[in-house]
Amino acid sequence: RVRTANGGWQWDEFQLGKHMMGNENFSNFIAPGHAVKACAGMLVIASPDSLAAISGAGGDGLFPDLVTFPSRSDQAVPDHLVAAAQVLVVEVDRDAPQSVERLIELGRKHPGIPMIAAIANASVPLVRTLVREGVSDVVSLPFQLDELLEVSLSALAAARQKSVSEQRLAPMISVVHSVGGCGASTVATHLASDLAGLLPAGREFAVVDLDLQSGSVEDYLGTTGRGSLSDLLSAEDRLDGELIRSTAHTDGSNLAVFAAPTEIEPIEQVDTDQILRLLEMMRQSYAGLVLDLPADWTNWTLSAAAASDLIIVVVELSVNSLRQAKRRLRLFDSVGIDPAKVVLLVNRVEKRLFKSVDLTDVEATLAREVLGTLALEDPQMSSAQAQGLLISAVNRKSKFHADLNNVAVALAARLQLEAS
Repeated sequence: RVRTANGGWQWDEFQLGKHMMGNENFSNFIAPGHAVKACAGMLVIASPDSLAAISGAGGDGLFPDLVTFPSRSDQAVPDHLVAAAQVLVVEVDRDAPQSVERLIELGRKHPGIPMIAAIANASVPLVRTLVREGVSDVVSLPFQLDELLEVSLSALAAARQKSVSEQRLAPMISVVHSVGGCGASTVATHLASDLAGLLPAGREFAVVDLDLQSGSVEDYLGTTGRGSLSDLLSAEDRLDGELIRSTAHTDGSNLAVFAAPTEIEPIEQVDTDQILRLLEMMRQSYAGLVLDLPADWTNWTLSAAAASDLIIVVVELSVNSLRQAKRRLRLFDSVGIDPAKVVLLVNRVEKRLFKSVDLTDVEATLAREVLGTLALEDPQMSSAQAQGLLISAVNRKSKFHADLNNVAVALAARLQLEAS
């Protein structure tokens, strides 16, 4: 049995099936009324003689919702029968081209249903052809219930895994420093909070502090919780959605915070595959992510940025900031990151008559879209962050907050942030 999302228990049907496969009398292993749910909804399309072999061996008891369709090899199958099936088993006559064509056509019309071919004395070329056409597996004729059970369970497990991997991942935004002290972490925390504020109750946004050695996101947001990213990065095969959510820090809002480790650790030892796997699982659990990346670049930080839907480079109107931003843009170009998903956010813009650098210089120098500008930070920003508060909590009329909120609204539309 396995834990469910609400803390209860349920049977893991695939593991149950594997356990039964190790029992010589597995047909007697399941108590009456507790047949293999994973194989419910099986449709078997075969000749009457082949179907009789299933019934005679007790298949009706192993597959509780078994539906059989006696047919010739060229006979059409009603669509409503196939559409209602969870697993489709089709007998194939290797000497009848129309039989193979029928199987291929069924697969094309119903691509979401795992399909198993049943063949007597299957040749290797035929099996390869069927696999290329999307057949999940092949079983021999006459039917052997242990083989049919094992193959159907495996096909279902593979289909479920494919469904999970193909689901739409939530948008992920990386916030990048041009130079140290440019306000990137301030931008990341306020942006994540504003994006979370656009979601309805019950939906959560997450901010991930990937500045593993000197991250301050948790301090800026005043959240509490147990654990940090180091617990998730060291979890290896134990990593799952439940562990991820238990490590999130929160202040009671719909913003989840994943804090940097409490101890300084060598960032070059972070496993790139593990962090990408972690971020993908987070994107399956939350409505979106904002990553606060460190100023220094390693293979894994570059990989995290490359996996993002949007990279925001925070720049200031200074020669040094623009020069360093240009170096980062060249780095992104060198590893094949699409320039279209790299944008600029100009921070600490103050209106004055004489300036050494203006916005036209930014666009001309860096040749990237300017997503927006942020007013010079409110004088109360440092005090707010020292208390673990956003600037809006101490100054509701903050121009910085108003500017960033406008950016968040535009980003939500641009990235099609899911509201439900």
